[in-house]
Amino acid sequence: MNEQVIDHIEMVVNLELENEKICTLLYETLVLESGYNPNDRAQVSMEKESNKLILKILAKDSISARAAINSFMKWINVSLQIISISNKK
Repeated sequence: MNEQVIDHIEMVVNLELENEKICTLLYETLVLESGYNPNDRAQVSMEKESNKLILKILAKDSISARAAINSFMKWINVSLQIISISNKK
């Protein structure tokens, strides 16, 4: 039986935002989360380039990769909603 084992999973998410100000606000909101690793199964790093936010996820297995991407997508969604509401005031 030929068994394939996942050694690791690398994911890169590039988010192009409306403008650099929103990108900076989002980056500042999420950068602390990227440094928090409750276990060593997944690591997340973030970079900001002008109006682009680059999220890099390195995980040891598919479960950790899915958990990390789901968490960040939810945080990004909530953060953008809050930024949108605060910009309307």
